[in-house]
Amino acid sequence: MRIGVVGLGYVGLTLAIVAASRGAEIFGTEINPKIKASLAENRAHFFEPGLDDLIAKHNRKNFHCIDKFHTPPLEPFNAFIITVGTPLYPNSSKPNFEAISTAIESLLPAYDGSQLVIIRSTVSVGTTRKVVLPLLSKLSGKPEEELFVSMCPERTVEGKALQELKTLPQIISGNNQSAIDMARRLFEKITPHVIEAKSLEEAELAKLYCNTYRDMNFSIGNAFCLAAQTFGVDGASVIRLANEGYSRAKIALPGFVAGPCLEKDAYILTDNMPDCASKNFILAARNISESLEDLVVDWVRRHVDTVKPLTLTGMAFKGRPETSDLRGSSSVNIARKLFAAGYKLRLHDFVASVEDLEGLQLGAVFTDLSAACEGAAALLVLNNHERYERLQLPESLAVLDTWSVCKQIKSAATLGNFLLEEGTTCAG
Repeated sequence: MRIGVVGLGYVGLTLAIVAASRGAEIFGTEINPKIKASLAENRAHFFEPGLDDLIAKHNRKNFHCIDKFHTPPLEPFNAFIITVGTPLYPNSSKPNFEAISTAIESLLPAYDGSQLVIIRSTVSVGTTRKVVLPLLSKLSGKPEEELFVSMCPERTVEGKALQELKTLPQIISGNNQSAIDMARRLFEKITPHVIEAKSLEEAELAKLYCNTYRDMNFSIGNAFCLAAQTFGVDGASVIRLANEGYSRAKIALPGFVAGPCLEKDAYILTDNMPDCASKNFILAARNISESLEDLVVDWVRRHVDTVKPLTLTGMAFKGRPETSDLRGSSSVNIARKLFAAGYKLRLHDFVASVEDLEGLQLGAVFTDLSAACEGAAALLVLNNHERYERLQLPESLAVLDTWSVCKQIKSAATLGNFLLEEGTTCAG
């Protein structure tokens, strides 16, 4: 199959390379010069186990990074896959679909209405039918009922994307049976388990449900943690106690719930949802986890002065599976708020690149954590990378271990109990 992929970010590049490894001929368009420069050197612009080896194997063979689609193509495409991200508007909870519209328009001049167009991006319910189809009809000059459009949501987790693309059930849908059949033929080359949704809208909801479900599960752990503190109890400790040996209790431990998907998919799900109890419930859960950032900032401002530097480690949005991704990271949000409050910051991460950390323009970047802590007023451990379990630092250093992962040091506080020192409640 000959497939065009629009956008070679986290979603597009992993899918493109796995499809190439299964024999498809892939042409991926990308406008970001950093991404193109990395691929020219046979590597990804982000960390994903095993990805660089596959890029080196298929790059410029049956995987090609190009600036744009041309006319006439040497051979016709069978399908195009839209994988661009869906950000929120600045200082808003409203999703911005401009990138998707631009991506669809970029299919010209290679698109003539006979190819399958797959939406892989996360969108509000109804977007594929009400926005994508009319735009494709306008571009091709064909009526909507003659086009072939599928919503096939991406559901992989960063750090395990290559494995999950080959093993996870793939949800497909289509505006007609021909589109569904075309999507099935494509994804059956990648994964043995393909599931057919009853409609485009059902597929859109399935993706949003998966991420929002995880978001709400984690939010319950955070809400329970803060509730415990109103009774003077360590929240993380009581959650561990409730879970131990009891299969019906799988309460998440407290921690930040962020990243490029979980930070916004609840807002995309509720974007065009009428006001109702379900909408309020979903957004309340999201607000619980978002509130942790300000609780940490408030704790630092109460306990740490701005005279000495403050060291922040764990800037990627998660540590397990490890990733270099800074998008939607609570650690970055906390750093920005502390920087604005006058703190001199030192930044460190075990996986994120120095270039990406320096690009934040929030302080000095260190590759050695011990060096970053020399002379610092305190250390904030902001994700749960496994290397923190072996971390050894001076006992005199004040540490806010937000994930309770530092086994070798005595933490000044954790999200499980750091409010207790002030005798405050979850509203404080």
